[in-house]
Amino acid sequence: MGDTAYDDAAKLLKLGAQVKTGIDATCLSKKIGQRRFRTIIFQFPNVASREALCGQNPNHVLVTHFLKNSRAHLKSGGLVVISTVDSPFYEGAFKTDDAVRKTGFETPDIYTFNPKDYPAYSHQNTADEESAINEHTAFATFVLSA
Repeated sequence: MGDTAYDDAAKLLKLGAQVKTGIDATCLSKKIGQRRFRTIIFQFPNVASREALCGQNPNHVLVTHFLKNSRAHLKSGGLVVISTVDSPFYEGAFKTDDAVRKTGFETPDIYTFNPKDYPAYSHQNTADEESAINEHTAFATFVLSA
C-alpha cells in the first residue's frame, strides 16, 4: 500500500470506518466473512498481465470471479460498481458484458468517469509509481444490480 493509501486509510479510521488491506477480490469471505454491503466498489481492476488464463484474458477472469463472489456479499438491492479505462482494447480485455451475463447481474448502467470531477482522486498504476490515469482519456463506470 502506497503512502497515499496509508493517508487515506488513516482518514477513514478517524471517521470510524474499518479499513482492511490485502483482500482478494475473488474471495471476499476470507477477510470479511459473511458480511453484506449495499455497495461494493472495485476501481480499475487490473492483473497487469495479458497471459491467457482458462483461455481468457486474465482481466476478464478477475472481473468475472469478482462479480460471482460479490453477489454473496450484497444486501438485497445492492450494487456493484466497477470503473475501467473506456477503450476498445480494455473492453476486449475485460469483456464486461460477457462477465455480467455469466454472473447473472442485470445489464449495467454505464456512466462516464472523469477523474477531474474528483480533485483528490489519484490512481496508482500496478507496474510503477506513475498514475495510469495520465495514459488514457476516457473511463467508464459500470453500475450493476443483482
